[in-house]
Amino acid sequence: MKRKHLFILIGLSLAIIAVAVGYGIYRRSTKTQEGEILYMHPTDRGGYYEEEILHADPLIVGKWQNTHNCGWYKVYYDDLDEDTQMFWGKEWNEAEDVYEDDLKYHGNGWFRWEKKGKALHEYATMDVRDVPIHKEYTIRLSSSDSLVYYEKAYKQNFFRFAHP
Repeated sequence: MKRKHLFILIGLSLAIIAVAVGYGIYRRSTKTQEGEILYMHPTDRGGYYEEEILHADPLIVGKWQNTHNCGWYKVYYDDLDEDTQMFWGKEWNEAEDVYEDDLKYHGNGWFRWEKKGKALHEYATMDVRDVPIHKEYTIRLSSSDSLVYYEKAYKQNFFRFAHP
């Protein structure tokens, strides 16, 4: 064999070995011992990873005041309860001598809520224990300054809210 052929053969062999070792290191760094992929987005490269976070309907989120009873308030938060995958909210009625400061955190007056199509579901909580009480409303109007809905059983009774 000529010397030139020997150098080419050794060079190709080293290149193949280097590629195989590099691939092996890459595979080991992206797998756990059980063989599952651990890092889909390594931190030593450009880019970033965004976790998928649920967001509430922005037309519902906010503080609302009932138009017929100015002391009745509802607040819909974009604060997700991870256990139920619903959002938190609270309500109080100052005409009944209940004020926002009277509410215990996630107790009486608080509720979890979700919107499914035109249906608005609220699950009220209690101070003593978390036994949700369900109410379902059908949204008639939802805009940046008005929220109107009714209960299915009482379609003639509309609840109208506006931002205070």
